[in-house]
Amino acid sequence: MNILLFGLALATITSSPITAEPITTHPEPVKITVTATAYTPRPEETDSTPWLTAAGTRTREGVIASNDLPFGTKVKIDGKIYTVEDRMNRKYTNAVPARIDIVFLSLEKARKFGKRTIEIEVLNTGDEAHGVRIGKAASADES
Repeated sequence: MNILLFGLALATITSSPITAEPITTHPEPVKITVTATAYTPRPEETDSTPWLTAAGTRTREGVIASNDLPFGTKVKIDGKIYTVEDRMNRKYTNAVPARIDIVFLSLEKARKFGKRTIEIEVLNTGDEAHGVRIGKAASADES
């Protein structure tokens, strides 16, 4: 009898159309003050594959390196949108303040940019927001 009731309940549940509203999250952009540096795709500044990012894409302007943001994260800097596709030396992971490295194709432009403290906007949507670790101090275990 219990099996029969379970079967009827299961048939009722599976035959009823179930509609679910998609869950969409659009968190507000997160503004963060970071130390920003510039780099060019030269072996002296990168590794043996200077035109290949850590994400496997081609190094180009509009790309930034960050150890604290997931690949694909969009970041607004001075009105321009950049994408995290590269990583920095691991000594900069969990740096306080956080660090980013901006790709320049011109050595002259990279030197002119130098090293600055700037405010960035992290423009994440959906699940990407869960990977943001900016400003997290390294614990003794991570050092």
